[in-house]
Amino acid sequence: MEHDKDNSTSNKTIVIVDPVTEWRGVVAAAKQLQYTIVACFLSPVTEKLRKFVPTAAALQSLGVDHVLLSSEEQPRDVYACARDLKILSQRRCLHLEVVIPLSETAVEFTDILASMLGVPAHNGLDTILCRRDKGFMKEAASSTDRGLRVAKFARVRCMDDVLAAIRSLRLNYPVVIKTPQGFSSTDVFICETQPDAAHAMDVIIDSRSPDGRANVDHALLEEYIEGDEFAVNVMAFEHGDCIVITDLWRYAKQKNANYSSAEICDAHDARYIRLLEYAKEVVRAVGIRYGAGHVELKAVLEMNEYVRPMLVEVGARLSGGSKATMSRLANSGWNPFQALIRSHLGASVPDGVENGMVRPKRFVRHLFLSLEKPGVIHKLALPDFSELSTCHTHAIIVKEGDAVDATSDITSCAGFVWLVGEREVVDTETDIIQNEFRVEMG
Repeated sequence: MEHDKDNSTSNKTIVIVDPVTEWRGVVAAAKQLQYTIVACFLSPVTEKLRKFVPTAAALQSLGVDHVLLSSEEQPRDVYACARDLKILSQRRCLHLEVVIPLSETAVEFTDILASMLGVPAHNGLDTILCRRDKGFMKEAASSTDRGLRVAKFARVRCMDDVLAAIRSLRLNYPVVIKTPQGFSSTDVFICETQPDAAHAMDVIIDSRSPDGRANVDHALLEEYIEGDEFAVNVMAFEHGDCIVITDLWRYAKQKNANYSSAEICDAHDARYIRLLEYAKEVVRAVGIRYGAGHVELKAVLEMNEYVRPMLVEVGARLSGGSKATMSRLANSGWNPFQALIRSHLGASVPDGVENGMVRPKRFVRHLFLSLEKPGVIHKLALPDFSELSTCHTHAIIVKEGDAVDATSDITSCAGFVWLVGEREVVDTETDIIQNEFRVEMG
């Protein structure tokens, strides 16, 4: 199904696939650069993710010129998407220059789509599996060419496989069991005991995959990695010859392993040298030569330096959690969305980059508001966000009367808050938010 606004004035065209992550910023940047914008939905939208996905009307209201929708009644595969885009481009005299993934599942087919459309600047098709499957990406990083340290892992289909892999890999509990192609920490279990592992396998095997497209027939068993967790966000320029560190984030977690916050770090700080070099090698290993990527890893702080970095996973797209928007607020001279488009064109490094990195000039923290138990929300207490000087944005997803599950991943949080300002003030207002946020179940 096609929705046209029919008021585009430029024929140079950008295609955004599955516009979910930071789509508003990308659309605004494309408009500033005088692109016609086509939004194309390829992935099915599960009920859990529906609240994060914009409607055609919302996209068009902010400047998208054409929207190609997919639905259960009219599913679209890569071939059908390429055909529809080609027909649209011929009918409207559009020159397709850039194809950008804006969801994790879009990573699977964006480069194929670009190739079918004759867009020359796209990542290699022979490395797509490494950019999406959490097992293949570890194999690519640890190959003889790269030799990077990664967690021990095995593909498992049942508890007998789990027990055999624990023995053969010489692992001890805790271990991690996850869906190979998940996202937003969905279906990731830290298992302290054998019964925990059995529960994880029961949840994952034969369940619908997080993207809603197929049932899961195996899981990944992984060594549990100690250390602090980071997200290293990058963009590739000059056809992959230059990897720029755009922003660096350190996560904090609660006792139940759910995220409690992410805060921006200065990548120029000498403590982070090893993990940044490791991240760039991972990016090269999985074939990110165009566009954005984020490398999630763990490292241990020793003698005031983070050492022994080890890969958690890679995402070949903009990171979620409004990190690009926040990186722009942290440095007003940096426009990550225009940079993203330049990156997909294979262009040179843009303004705002110092020694291969973007330096944050203000502190940013992203808070995750978790639900500790399931039930029906009887009372929801929130701070007065208007009284918080560093509160840039907040999103409360739940309301009183909602039936909710306990938070198990990012998509099941009660809400999010983004704070920007001086570190001391952000710390004070973080305490206020965490103390005043309360959920009572009926």
